[in-house]
Amino acid sequence: MKRQPVSAPGLTEPSHNGEGERPREPRARTGRRVVSARIKGQTGAAARSVSGSALVVALWVILLLSMLIANFAFDMHVEADITSYYRRRVKAGHIAQSGMELAKVILLRLQDVSEDDVGLDEEEEALLTAAYRLSRGVAIRGLTREIGEGTLTLDIEPEEGRRNVNGLTDEDWEEILDQANIPQERWPELIDCFLDWTDGDDLRRLHGAESDDPFYVDRGYRVKNAELDTVDELLLIKGFDEEVVYGSPPGTPPEEAIRGIAYWLTAWSHGRVNINTASREVLLTLPGIEEWAVDAILEQRVGLDGEAGTRDDGFESVEEAIAATGMNPELRDRITVGDVHYLRVTAVGEVGGVRQAVWSVMRAEGTELVPVYWREEPL
Repeated sequence: MKRQPVSAPGLTEPSHNGEGERPREPRARTGRRVVSARIKGQTGAAARSVSGSALVVALWVILLLSMLIANFAFDMHVEADITSYYRRRVKAGHIAQSGMELAKVILLRLQDVSEDDVGLDEEEEALLTAAYRLSRGVAIRGLTREIGEGTLTLDIEPEEGRRNVNGLTDEDWEEILDQANIPQERWPELIDCFLDWTDGDDLRRLHGAESDDPFYVDRGYRVKNAELDTVDELLLIKGFDEEVVYGSPPGTPPEEAIRGIAYWLTAWSHGRVNINTASREVLLTLPGIEEWAVDAILEQRVGLDGEAGTRDDGFESVEEAIAATGMNPELRDRITVGDVHYLRVTAVGEVGGVRQAVWSVMRAEGTELVPVYWREEPL
């Protein structure tokens, strides 16, 4: 009997087809391969996790950089707009100030201009027409000039087209307060407080207030006992709040709205009202004038051509105005037609949609304009 060789345990195993035996890998080596595979799997997962985290961090960094760049670009855009706005505002301011020089040019022609003067060109003609109209006490409104990159709009109005606040009587005040739609029960206080502020004594009127009144004590100042230097000074007087002086705020029902009296008053004039330039509201504040007479003045003062802004605007004399309109002759001592002692000059410069205004009150002394009030403001 032939004996089969004996193999070492764990080194061979029987073949499945009976043709012999094939060697087997040691168990220990197989275990190492499994562990190695597991380690490789764990390493790959860790690598994928690290790559994903890096991608998220990169996306956040890109997002933050994008936000910083966008914020920087926005700031630069805003700063550029602000710089552009102030540059245009400065230019508009210079254009507005040039309007004062143009007003002086018109005033230089005021002394010897006549109806028949003709300019060499359109601009010269406009200046001559403006000077002639102003010599008749007629306001100049909407005179425009192209200056550099912008536009100048100039208004020149005789200050006598307003009521002198320092010369108003009780009757004048009642007409003004009535036109302003101020309740009648407030009239006595407003009138007496104004008179106590402007008179030269410390005697208190029935509805007035002197320096010992709580209104002035609480505010820490005394009554002036002198005439007003500006219309804005009314705000210092008891009873004259912003609504009375400048009107009710927007949105107030029309039947309750107060119309500001400041727009009808001045502190610079000789007292008589220039009917060639006064507004309808100012004319209605004249005691004894009828509404139909005011309508007649407005209709007749534009001249025979019926067109405002031409050389035939305005009445030549008070007597002509009375005859043409049929107004009460007793008003002759309250009105005038040609006074240009004080002028209100309003110049508006505009560059690229930015507007700057300069307005002043000038005293006319021959061919010179002496500023008595000056104000600059954006519009």
